[in-house]
Amino acid sequence: MGTKASYKDRFGGSLGFYDESTFETLDVKKAVAFYDDFIGADVVIPASGSVESGCKWSKKIVGAAPPTVAKTADGVNGFIACSLTATSEKQDAALHMNDELMFSLAQGAIFEARLALTTLPTLNGVASFGLWGAWADGGSAYRVGFEVPAGGIVTCESDDNSTDTSAATSTTLVAGTYYIFRIDCTDQSDIKFYINGARVAGGTTFNNAASAANAKVQPHIGLYKASGAGLGVLSVDYVRIWQDRS
Repeated sequence: MGTKASYKDRFGGSLGFYDESTFETLDVKKAVAFYDDFIGADVVIPASGSVESGCKWSKKIVGAAPPTVAKTADGVNGFIACSLTATSEKQDAALHMNDELMFSLAQGAIFEARLALTTLPTLNGVASFGLWGAWADGGSAYRVGFEVPAGGIVTCESDDNSTDTSAATSTTLVAGTYYIFRIDCTDQSDIKFYINGARVAGGTTFNNAASAANAKVQPHIGLYKASGAGLGVLSVDYVRIWQDRS
């Protein structure tokens, strides 16, 4: 067990390195790379629309209860928790980049995150994480990602504002267990999804036909409910994104 190198299957033709026991990607030799392990003194995440200089992230909060998005104090390795409350109301607790769309599906973006649902969504609660365009109530019009509703079964989805393709996987998440999720958009006409290194929903072709202008995205991680008393807690350990320069 240890670090292995690969390029043909895992990283769309680019050289990459990964831990063969955990399947965590350690590095991909692409021109553009982003990595955040959520380590540092910046425990408070600023609200979307009110970001502060130097902040990578903002939080989109909907609901009066309210739901929360915050760094876990003294969390070894660094964690951010997104939490819904049981109050019966529409809620959103999302971590994103204030709708600054600096990544691109058209440039072969690869998204990876290690996260756990420490409390599985209940009732109308849904966890979602991946690459989104601008935030919208109930989901961006342009997005690729994973969704986990009540019950914990993972679904993969691609939406280009014309065709919304989704497919359930055979993976049911265990509360409190961390998984590594990866989305490979190297081929925009055949986007691939992975959990702990294994491809999922491989029988479905996820063809995202968004134009270069509409393919601009940001990382998005959070929980949402349209109404009701559902709750859930998501803990994210790291986010990594790689893509070509053009």
